[in-house]
Amino acid sequence: MAEAARQPGRSESAGWWLAIGLLSLAGLAVLTVAIADKVSFPFDRPLLSYFHTWDGDPDIWKAMSETANIPLILIGLGFVAWLFVTKRRREAVLVLVMLAVVTAGSEAIKQFTLRLRPEAGTAAGIPGVIYSYPSGHVLEALTILGFIAVRLWRSAVSLVLRVGVAMATVVEVVLVGIARMALGAHYPTDVLAGVLGAFGALGLYAWFTRPGAWADKPREAG
Repeated sequence: MAEAARQPGRSESAGWWLAIGLLSLAGLAVLTVAIADKVSFPFDRPLLSYFHTWDGDPDIWKAMSETANIPLILIGLGFVAWLFVTKRRREAVLVLVMLAVVTAGSEAIKQFTLRLRPEAGTAAGIPGVIYSYPSGHVLEALTILGFIAVRLWRSAVSLVLRVGVAMATVVEVVLVGIARMALGAHYPTDVLAGVLGAFGALGLYAWFTRPGAWADKPREAG
């Protein structure tokens, strides 16, 4: 707890992250119930149609979409391995558990809402996954890269690197979201749900790794 006392700004920001996380999860819950009840959102199909006109070269968007598959898994596993190597083993366990919950939670929501992919879709998601809500690509991209961005932001690396990683995360998530809609694999509300779920996970991650928390274990602590 002494470390927390020496870093009041970080503790306060963690409190904000917790609030953002809980509000995001609440928003996801409301949106999920609405989708399950077949509520029609007036912006969904117009935006889907708009982004679908961007698929002049589908291969580009397919390549962008694929960055949120195997490459992302390798990045996530590499992050966990790095946490273990740097003695942040409790945080590594937390990340593994949260990623498992995010993945299982996404599948559970798909089974709850049973929302089929758009009819005009040219790219199915993961083989065997026929439901579109929420967008797992967006959810996992923002969650994994967001974890890394938060960890780096709290580290002693240069401000340029911290800002660069944060900006790269935003660009990647935006492009993946556009790719999924351009390919007709997801509705805009699917992408929105992925963002809300990821911010929920990020908020909890930032809170559980705040100074003095169980998962906050400095390198020098061995």
